[in-house]
Amino acid sequence: MYIYKLYGFYYDRKRKGWLNFFRQMNKVYLPRIENPNEDQMQQYLEILRTNNGFLSLWKQSKSKPTSPGMEITLYSDNHQTDIQTYMVLLGEETEEGYDVRTFYNPVAPCNPEAPEGMTYMLGDCFAACSTVRNFTMIRRVFTDFLTTGNVSEDLLN
Repeated sequence: MYIYKLYGFYYDRKRKGWLNFFRQMNKVYLPRIENPNEDQMQQYLEILRTNNGFLSLWKQSKSKPTSPGMEITLYSDNHQTDIQTYMVLLGEETEEGYDVRTFYNPVAPCNPEAPEGMTYMLGDCFAACSTVRNFTMIRRVFTDFLTTGNVSEDLLN
């Protein structure tokens, strides 16, 4: 038996405008939901579809409460443009330690302000090839994780 926990935050650009980007926007925390249903998860995903922020769905075994379990995390960032970019990380405890899977998108655009082959997501630097702009893929991997407890390695590798 598993417990799922959904939580995150976003930057509300409607409240303060675009001046000084992150410093001027309010960080809005999404209420933590234990064992969310698909509609609740989709509502949170919809917020991140158009706002910069972070969303995490964590799966924890009731029989192993100290284990890290599995966690799927979404980063959403528009790099001060009108085009939203997304990155998903799926962290999983393994025999060897902790593995992280993500999208592989070899044609993802790089951020010219970041080191070559890299991009910024919420101020941190990541490989650009781990980002996508297709939000349908984001919905699919989160729905798969909520309903099956995992995501196909064909999607996240």
